[in-house]
This record gives sequence, structure tokens and C-alpha cells, in this order.
Amino acid sequence: THTHTHTHNPSRSYTHTASSMHKSSPMKTLSRVEAKVTRGSEEGKAKTVPVGYNRRDLVVYALGIGSSDLRFTYEKDPKFAAFPTYPFVLGFKGTSLDVVGFPSKAMRQANVSPVRGPVLDGERNIEIIRPLPAEGRDNMTLTTELIGVHPKRSGTVVETRSILQDVRGDVYAIITSGSFFVGVKDAKKIGQSHSKKIKVPSRIPDKIVRQKLQPQQAMLYRLSGDYNPLHIDPKIAKKAGFPAPILHGLCSLGHSARHVLATYGGNDPSRMKSVCVRFSSPVYPGETLETRMWQESSSSGDVKVIFETAVVERKKVVMSRCQMILGAQHRSKL
Repeated sequence: THTHTHTHNPSRSYTHTASSMHKSSPMKTLSRVEAKVTRGSEEGKAKTVPVGYNRRDLVVYALGIGSSDLRFTYEKDPKFAAFPTYPFVLGFKGTSLDVVGFPSKAMRQANVSPVRGPVLDGERNIEIIRPLPAEGRDNMTLTTELIGVHPKRSGTVVETRSILQDVRGDVYAIITSGSFFVGVKDAKKIGQSHSKKIKVPSRIPDKIVRQKLQPQQAMLYRLSGDYNPLHIDPKIAKKAGFPAPILHGLCSLGHSARHVLATYGGNDPSRMKSVCVRFSSPVYPGETLETRMWQESSSSGDVKVIFETAVVERKKVVMSRCQMILGAQHRSKL
């Protein structure tokens, strides 16, 4: 839901956290901002950046997505593990152990978009191939490639795929991102859409979980690597058209992923196989998230859960047409 126009290098643009926008004053503000296309150059090229994390990073991330479960927050817990959506933040932090700028060095080095302009984070999908080692890894790589450019009526969707690997070449996760560049209409179409068509059942939800966000939730989540000032600086937020700093979209994703895993996956991180979400409206720290879940049949024996997330106080859906696939039983950590 947020935007940030980068002017220090006109050939680059960066997808960041947050949710895509509803038709509101921020969208009107954005549509007046000039946005252009940088032709050619990055099509078909993959860019690899070093990434790494330690146990402290895993704990800080778990706290950032609202967890109080010792399995994810206490390094001496017998079942201590990385929460499965942690790979999302590696593209922001890279290998840094300190705060980083925005966009960070890792973000700049991994940028493959031929489009630039104000960006909204539209969709995120992660396929978890194997659980991250709980003891940490300081020598992994994240390789990102452009897989689609799709001009729309009010802008252009740019899709990328990132693969997280270790030094042996073992793949841990595959992340697909869809970013919406507001106002860009002259982009060259590339590839087919990778957007997942997920239909929310018409019946009432099978399960609902509510969680009130802490007022400082975004301040805590940003420590995992996304230091966009939109999420902490009131002046920057107001300039972007928001009344106050907004929550990172990937923080909302983490909260709902926790709710679904606890409800349908026995809180076993090794069972999570994939998560796909579409951001539809901003969230503010201090609000209450409601994750609405529907279990659907799956021919493979996996557990398929459709879900959507709303803000209770405003009765507003903020993540729509979401899905998590859970393995039917415990998955090996090898």
C-alpha cells in the first residue's frame, strides 16, 4: 500500500513491502506522479545477491510478526525453528547485521525491473522447498529474474521470481512477487501472468482468528530489514497520502500465516509448503487483524486453506484471495 519514488538512479525502481492500494486519496496522489519506462536492458537477466541470517534474526522476525510462541522466539527451545515466511525479508537485509538504507544495497543490486515509478506491492507467493536451518546461515544467495511485464489500464504489473539457495546449490524457497507501477502505460508486455486465481468460498469462514497489533508493531518489524521510512516517519507517511505510518504488507502476511499454520498445521513449520497473498488495502499499527479461513479439498493429500484478512475496526479487507498449502504430515528437515 505504500509508494516510494526513487530519484537517485532513474534507471532503477524498487518493489517494497506493503499492500496494494484501494481507491483512496493516496492513489489519487500517486497517479499524479510521473512514471516512465526504461526500455530493454534488464529483460531476461538474473541477478544474484549474497544473503544471510542468524538465530537472533529469526527471533526478531518472529516477534515482528506478532509471535509469542517459544518455538520461534526462544533459541533454546527444543523445537526452535525459523518461521517459514522468513525468506521474504532476506531480499531487504542482504547480509547486513545493522540497519540499512531504503532501498538497501541488496535491493539495488537485485533490481531487474525495466519499469520505474511509484510502486505498490500487489502479490507475494512463496514456495518452501525445505525449512531454513535454525542455527542460521551466512553464505546463502538470492537470485532474482524478471518473469513478466503486464500493462494494465492504470499502470503496469512487473513480476519477478527469486530463488534462495545455499553454497551447495540446494534450493530453500522460491518467491514470486507482483508489483504494480502506478501510471506506467507504455511498457512492453513480457511473458504470461503468474497471478494465482484464488476464489474465496461463499460460505461463512470455517475458522476465524483475531489479533490486535501493538502500536509499535511496524517499528519492531522493520528491524528485520525493511527500513522504508513510510512505516515509521509521520512526515513521510503524510507526504505519501496516509494519515500515519502504515504497517508493512509482509508483516500483515506474517501474522495471517501464523494464524493459518496454528489453526490447520498444528503450528508445525515443516508442514508449510506455500503461501500466496494479494494485498488490497493498508493496515495501521494498533488495529486488529482478523484472518478468515476456509479449508478446501485437495486431491494431493495436502491441506489447502483459502483465507482473507480484514481490519476489524474499519471492516476492511486488507489481504484478499490468499491461500496456504500444508503438507498432510511432518516434512523432513533434510
